[in-house]
Amino acid sequence: MPHRRTDAPLPYLSIYRKMYIELIIYWLIFGVLHSLLAANPVKQFFSSFMGTSFRYYRLFYSILSFLILGGIYWFQYRQPDRIILQLSHYVSILALLLLAPALLVMGICIRKYFFHLSGIDVLFPQQQKSDKLETGGLNSYMRHPLYSGTILLIWCIFFLLPTGGNLIDAVMVTVYTCIGTLFEEKKLRREFGEAYIAYQQKVPMLLPFTKPRKQRN
Repeated sequence: MPHRRTDAPLPYLSIYRKMYIELIIYWLIFGVLHSLLAANPVKQFFSSFMGTSFRYYRLFYSILSFLILGGIYWFQYRQPDRIILQLSHYVSILALLLLAPALLVMGICIRKYFFHLSGIDVLFPQQQKSDKLETGGLNSYMRHPLYSGTILLIWCIFFLLPTGGNLIDAVMVTVYTCIGTLFEEKKLRREFGEAYIAYQQKVPMLLPFTKPRKQRN
């Protein structure tokens, strides 16, 4: 069934409420599972009985995340939805213009980190992950360019097609990404110590060309 949308004025969104509630629940399930499986105690638990096969854990984790995300969007785009905001053409044009840098930033990051982030590097031992703190390229403008690109992309999609479902996607992805970034920051401070603290003081976390927030050691 194709994804149906209607611009017809409705006094209430009650006919869409069930879909929106289910969509929020699915995003929450994704967030909980994604965070839980990335937690060190959980990884240690799996490592204890997977033995040498644990090196495939990140690959399985990535495949599972991809399948859940695919399921969420499959569900969403099979449901009726409606335009919830009437935006000016200028907003749509701006969103369209920002879509290109969002895709470019994500493309650069995925190309650079794809083997490690996806876990596919376990199948290609010659692809060695660098233990060096990355501060050049896009990382000289923002500490987490992939997350910045993700947030920009999801909001561009909403402003190009401002449906209720796309708004839920944008809010949930933004909240989860921001929370995940804070945990990632703690992990990187433990891993790189003073070098990362100095980096935090020079480069903003997500928004390029802004002043970094003062970090507490």
